[in-house]
Amino acid sequence: MKKFFLRAVPATFLAGTLFGVAISQLGAAFKGSAVFRDVPVGHYADDAIGEMVQLGVVKGYDSTHFGPDDPVTRGQVALLLQRLRNEIKGIVPASSSSSSSVSSSSSSSSSSSSSSSSTGPLPYNPGGYVHFDSNGYNIDKNASIGQVTIIVARTGGNQGAGSVDYSFSGGTAVAGKNYDPISGTLTFATKETSKKLTLKIHNDTSTTGTKTVNLVLKNVQGVLGLSSPSNVYLNINDPNAPSSSSSAGISSSADASTTISLSASAYGVAENGGTMTVTVVRSGITTTSVGVAYGTTNGSASSGSDYTATSGTFTFAAGETTKTFTVSVANNNVIEGNRSFSVNLSGATGGASIGVGSALVTINDDEGVPLGSGSLKFSASNYSVSKSQGSVTITVNHVTGVGAATVGYATNGGSAASGLDYTAVSGTLNFAANETSKTFTVPVINSASNTGGKTINLLLTSPTNAGLSDPSTAIVTINL
Repeated sequence: MKKFFLRAVPATFLAGTLFGVAISQLGAAFKGSAVFRDVPVGHYADDAIGEMVQLGVVKGYDSTHFGPDDPVTRGQVALLLQRLRNEIKGIVPASSSSSSSVSSSSSSSSSSSSSSSSTGPLPYNPGGYVHFDSNGYNIDKNASIGQVTIIVARTGGNQGAGSVDYSFSGGTAVAGKNYDPISGTLTFATKETSKKLTLKIHNDTSTTGTKTVNLVLKNVQGVLGLSSPSNVYLNINDPNAPSSSSSAGISSSADASTTISLSASAYGVAENGGTMTVTVVRSGITTTSVGVAYGTTNGSASSGSDYTATSGTFTFAAGETTKTFTVSVANNNVIEGNRSFSVNLSGATGGASIGVGSALVTINDDEGVPLGSGSLKFSASNYSVSKSQGSVTITVNHVTGVGAATVGYATNGGSAASGLDYTAVSGTLNFAANETSKTFTVPVINSASNTGGKTINLLLTSPTNAGLSDPSTAIVTINL
């Protein structure tokens, strides 16, 4: 039986045209980019995705990926319209009927829900799912603000009340010396979609490298379910730690600053590509032995039918900086659109911390999506950063291409002054085969002359094995 595909359309069109209901009347402003890593800030459907997720009308492939430009099927459109009707009329569907079209697993909304989040596609739950708004957090121990704010988000539904326990403790950081541990319970009222927690950081005078704190959500009660990420790390960075290029005074203890990351923040592979290779990179101080576990997690792609699940552990010997693992993908002759799963790192040992610990892998449907050399572009036209944050991370995407490519990047003037408001950067991003998203960092200077509202121009140049597409220029706004 043939499938009928529609181009992705804004939820505002579905709601406004088919039901004559103003989106602003259905829920408070809530951007999709605040929850889903693959929704660029400023995307034409950013607001609509956020509001429809807040209402429980739509949901992502998982808690951090939405697929804003993926096609939809007639069945998915029918499900969206049913959920919107239920929201407007205040109908709470039975979990058995609503979840059967999404997943064969039961809802996680009962009071006996496990403390671990689901690793497969989540069933529709009108009460929604709670999770951290990021796969990890970072703060310098000498940051002037002296604290880090953690957001717990509720997505996929907001009907009814529930609660979730939180615990910020453990890790390599020392409670009372590096941070003040906290724990407790967050209670979400009906329609409430986010909670804010604050963790106090101490600026101890010793030079000990990056320290980690375990952030955990568990024991959901009431209508809530628990989704990923529900167990992440906070990295307390030590700006005074020696760099990896220094040969003197490097400690060989497990406290040495070392980070293990996936080589990219997103990957892509053609359905008929057979296999893809994922590289795991160790950076920072590399004089000790460290380890990490790796694995795959289902999204819209299912292990066994779309790809072969893999998992294992790596041990990096002293001086060793890269490891790789391979994931096989399955080919078929059905036009079924792009599907995705994630690759993940966890359980770092030897005092190491995890940097990029989770990345989406998109399996590009070779029957429906032409793949060539692709193009390179910024993930957004506009970025913003407060001067107290110290830096802004910029994402560059390689789209509709899965081969190796390179592109140059640079700061390129603006109203902000290099050396006074920010540090100029330039370099080259090297995309290996299957790597579709890379990042670079622009340092921001927290000085009295940096009065806010100033801008930094960004530029992509000299691509190889790919072209440039809009936006190939972008602007960073420095806020107070």
